Amino acid sequence: MRRKISILMVTLALMACRRSNTQLFSHEAPTLPPDPAPQASDLTADQLFAKYAAARGEQKLKGLTSLKMTGTWTSKGNSAPIIALVSSGRFLRRIGQGSDVIMANAVDGSTSWEMNPKNGLTKPTPMSAKDAARFRRLGDPQGPLVDSKAKGHKIEVVGKLPWNGSTVYKLKVEFKDGETSYFYLDGRTFLLTRVVGSQYVPQLSKNIGVEVVYQDFRDVDGLKCAFSEKASAPEVNFSQSIAWSKIELNQPLDPAAFKAPNI
Repeated sequence: MRRKISILMVTLALMACRRSNTQLFSHEAPTLPPDPAPQASDLTADQLFAKYAAARGEQKLKGLTSLKMTGTWTSKGNSAPIIALVSSGRFLRRIGQGSDVIMANAVDGSTSWEMNPKNGLTKPTPMSAKDAARFRRLGDPQGPLVDSKAKGHKIEVVGKLPWNGSTVYKLKVEFKDGETSYFYLDGRTFLLTRVVGSQYVPQLSKNIGVEVVYQDFRDVDGLKCAFSEKASAPEVNFSQSIAWSKIELNQPLDPAAFKAPNI
């Protein structure tokens, strides 16, 4: 799947945070704790890419052209249905049911749109350039660790370090648009267990750290997928979780689904 559906799944909820400056930004908040000093890696980037692909299911991963994911989104005690559609150059995530849209974001090639009624966006509205670029990175069902050079990404191994009771390999991923995130592969399974990146928050006039943790890996037609995603951004008192109930691979996706609805 992506594990691009990384950082990525946190973005909509962080955008919703903008409506409450007083609540979120009136006091000093903790940041993501720094990593311990890494040890030298015993594996090269290419070796880690190969082990990651094998752990996910290499044949299925390299043949992955689309994803359809459905489940439940939860944040601050509120829950709602969520759907995500991913194909090359296209990404859609919609939280809510029927006409009750909590949040929605989509990119379709060079176009993009968003809805967030709680933030005053009751109709589809073009995203800012930065937001569109962030969601456009999600329009890759395979993720950046597959054929990274061909996709224009630069990846280097930072090293090995302890995390959450295990050892992980830390990778620095510089996307072709210049943004950087850190991907962590479990030292035993070589599955992606964590992504740490940043997002600019206008109210703070700076980037904040965003973490997404992946768990509950299951086999889906020969591809290992994480069915649990937990995201946090301590500086804005944000946390959310997504429990995917169904993940479908290489299903035909209607191009109309990525178009902004007429409201």
